[in-house]
Amino acid sequence: MNIIETVRALLLEFPKIGEVCNSVHVDFTEPQTDSYALASSGDSLVGEDIVGNPTRQHTFVLYSYWQSASDFDRLNNSGVMLELAQWLEKRGKNLPVTAEYDGAQYKGITTAITCSNGMLFAIPETLNGGVQYQLQIIAQYKLFTEV
Repeated sequence: MNIIETVRALLLEFPKIGEVCNSVHVDFTEPQTDSYALASSGDSLVGEDIVGNPTRQHTFVLYSYWQSASDFDRLNNSGVMLELAQWLEKRGKNLPVTAEYDGAQYKGITTAITCSNGMLFAIPETLNGGVQYQLQIIAQYKLFTEV
């Protein structure tokens, strides 16, 4: 799995996502409550080890669309974002990854997943439906290009 598939699969293991919808869309959410989407926002080289194995960093935004009728709902939503960030950071190491790099396929592993800016992102004109939250996710991974 590439880094996008790896992070998406990890998200699907988070128990509270399973309680709500059991799916994570790619790039955008459905316009209904209890919808999640993982949007990829870039991949960059952050370093190489002494033998030339690259460490890369992939950035994402996770969007979630949740019910927001009361303060209780919104407090619960923010709490779930906090739990998810901590859960991802704890489980984000040593996950298998594959990537095409310089025209060849290589295996690798994640070295860290960090999260930030878990917050309310969009509010509709009325609060009768849901509101959209975001969580920024950074996944670092190392490819083994040199034997």
